[in-house]
Amino acid sequence: MQFSYTYKSIFITSFFLFAVLCTSGQLLQEHPDTPTYIKREFNAGLLFKWAPERDELRTDESLFSTEQTIGTAAVELSGTHMFYLPFRQDQWSYRIVLGPFMGNGNLADSTASEYIDAGLSPSGIRGNIGAAYSSRFYWDNKNYTIVGLNAWGLYDIYRRNAEGSVIDSNQVMHPYEENSIQRRLTYGFQAKAGWGIGRMSPVNHFAAAHYLLEKYYPRRNFADEEIRAVAREIGRIKHQRNLRTGHSTENETKQLAAYLNSNLFLEPPAGMEADWELTEFRPRFQGSRIEFGPFFNYYNREPDMVYGGYIRYENQKYCGPKLNRMLSAGLNYNGYKKDDWMTFEATAGWNWYPSLKQEIGFGLRYLPAMVVKSLEDLQPVRHAVVPYFEYFAQLNSRYRIETVIAYRIARKDEFVMPGPDFSVSIYRSSY
Repeated sequence: MQFSYTYKSIFITSFFLFAVLCTSGQLLQEHPDTPTYIKREFNAGLLFKWAPERDELRTDESLFSTEQTIGTAAVELSGTHMFYLPFRQDQWSYRIVLGPFMGNGNLADSTASEYIDAGLSPSGIRGNIGAAYSSRFYWDNKNYTIVGLNAWGLYDIYRRNAEGSVIDSNQVMHPYEENSIQRRLTYGFQAKAGWGIGRMSPVNHFAAAHYLLEKYYPRRNFADEEIRAVAREIGRIKHQRNLRTGHSTENETKQLAAYLNSNLFLEPPAGMEADWELTEFRPRFQGSRIEFGPFFNYYNREPDMVYGGYIRYENQKYCGPKLNRMLSAGLNYNGYKKDDWMTFEATAGWNWYPSLKQEIGFGLRYLPAMVVKSLEDLQPVRHAVVPYFEYFAQLNSRYRIETVIAYRIARKDEFVMPGPDFSVSIYRSSY
């Protein structure tokens, strides 16, 4: 059973939606109660990562595959631009990573003349570059169309140390050893178009207002509308920032103190400047949405070209300045030149903010998948579970530490490669 979407229809649909998004902003009446959030940031620092990975190159005459766990120490540059407006939500980002890597794993190389099975311990230099763009255009306060684009490339220069055995065409086994310099280029492109219902609104400014009012005016109870008014003023102040020239924490704090005094008749708080520079939460959201549509993926390895359709539901709840809760579930049908397959992903997670300087996230992902050879030949469901833990800390107004620990629990030869996934980023952020 092949999915009915064709490459041509996907391209036409994506182009049409992109044109609509770019030219029809005036059709939507603005909703003043919808939060506006604008942020531009540039990050530069170090990345340490340890994770399993799988690679395969298949032709009609041969099959070459590797499964290995790779450790990387690299310099990382990245930028993110977020524009969440009443009528559209746009985000684009880029990432450049360069540094040495090493690892261990297994190599399998099969041709008509021989079969090689060997242990692998590569070491070398890796460069990684990627860019992503997504845009949701709202026709009214709940209904929207989406376009998403993502491209990436990976280039390795490394020494491949392999030792094992080779079986020739006469079924005779010989020792195998290789120590050679290799170059590998992999790249991919992803595109999707969709329709959606619902809205996930950023609550970063609301969380900052909530936190500051509770801390500096503990004897007064603030109504939600008062907190929203302060959040709008925080947004007005922060949205004036220029990424190139920077901003003054002192001047921004004075603007907020003046607003609190003139509009809420509150005494300007002493010492708020130290907290103000730490109110740069990572994106926090409130709301629900469901979206669906076609997608297209290209990868210069196996599986090289995949197309299909997806449906995804997301829900996030702001539970106060110290807690956010997240639920999501998505189903993909993937059409391929050989067998099709279906994947499902469900995630439940929480983000806890013990202080302005810290964010702790934890949760569980469930990833079942099934090969679809035909409507009458559905393969068994293969399961994977991934518990994860995240830690984010602001050392000061500029320097950050971000840690992610996950463990992929799955049997071998499944859709998800089992094993630990660990990364630490130490970087300086400009915004």
